[in-house]
Amino acid sequence: MVSTGFETRTVELRDGTKVHLRPIVPEDEPLLHEAVASMSERTVYFRFFSPIKRMSDALAHRLAVVDYHDRFALVATTHRPNGRERIVGVARYDRARDTDVAEVALAVIDEFQRRGLGSMLLGELARVAKKHGIQSFQLIVLPENREMLGLLRKMGWIHQARLSGGVYEISFDVPS
Repeated sequence: MVSTGFETRTVELRDGTKVHLRPIVPEDEPLLHEAVASMSERTVYFRFFSPIKRMSDALAHRLAVVDYHDRFALVATTHRPNGRERIVGVARYDRARDTDVAEVALAVIDEFQRRGLGSMLLGELARVAKKHGIQSFQLIVLPENREMLGLLRKMGWIHQARLSGGVYEISFDVPS
């Protein structure tokens, strides 16, 4: 069993909905396909910067297979009425080779947005990153993604934001 630096747990969102937080596993590939398929075009575009209709198998594989140290992802899951698990949010980091800097990405399916899940996932991701020696995060955010920019401001995570090539490049020290 690989040590991930994260203990699986159930948390409650602002509206009382319970979700399970756990590290991603390779078997999550089909659940990632389903999560992306359930997102609006806008949400997919904000996450992937492209209007993809269906995530490729290669991309799903790359996103689901991590080393739990330099590449890490947390998923938030719920269960359908039939008992099948579904992914409702993902936060991930990818460390730049031989550095203490990691690029971060976040995606929450539309029906779970504005409930506190994004900030919860990012906060938990920061705790794991710190344990793994990550000192700073970098994000690329489209200027029209006001929700993400607002979330980062609310969390106090926008210290440096530079508009470059039509996107905001944001970097900050990982909070303790």
